Amino acid sequence: MMAKAFVRVCVEVGKERGVRDGLRLFDEVEMAEMTSGEQDVIAIVHGSSFEDILTFVQSRLRQFTGIKVTWTNFILET
Repeated sequence: MMAKAFVRVCVEVGKERGVRDGLRLFDEVEMAEMTSGEQDVIAIVHGSSFEDILTFVQSRLRQFTGIKVTWTNFILET
């Protein structure tokens, strides 16, 4: 079974499109879209486990230029 999460991303002003487009380049990112609300971009991220997703978010996604903060919401049931 594959683990999935919504990752909500708050970015620096004016970097929304660049972050969205950059996130789409990661194999772990199934979808990334610009949104309104407290986050600027929402991505669906997948991995073999929730721990793999956390590792990806902490070590790779958060290092992307322009990202200020992320919130990870695991998808428990579809």
